[in-house]
Amino acid sequence: MSDFTVTRTLKGPRGRVWQVLTQPSHFEGWLPAKPGTAVLDVRTGGSWQATVISSDGEEIALTGRYYEVSEPERLVMTVPGDAVTAITLTSAPDDTTQIAYAFEVDESMHTMVTQSVDEVLGRVSAVLTGIA
Repeated sequence: MSDFTVTRTLKGPRGRVWQVLTQPSHFEGWLPAKPGTAVLDVRTGGSWQATVISSDGEEIALTGRYYEVSEPERLVMTVPGDAVTAITLTSAPDDTTQIAYAFEVDESMHTMVTQSVDEVLGRVSAVLTGIA
């Protein structure tokens, strides 16, 4: 296991990116979750839950925990599969935000983790565009 970080730049100020990551209606948009199912207790020691619908129509309840919350710059939380990720937001030029997802994973998982983060950030970007 080693530390592995995926860093990207999103169009939008850090405060707005934070909102997309931590407000239930936005969270449902990028997870993507069934509308009205996200319950977020965004605080150190808090938890999150939401229901997603699989490709064959099955409802799947997802849950996670928040280990560290430092608004608007850092979230350390579990993601599906109980993997822990540290998400760091840094203000960047031209009203953009640098977002870094850090994981502790085997090197063999780097490509899969990168693809997964890119998929999630594509949905986060779509939500950001919708509220800009």
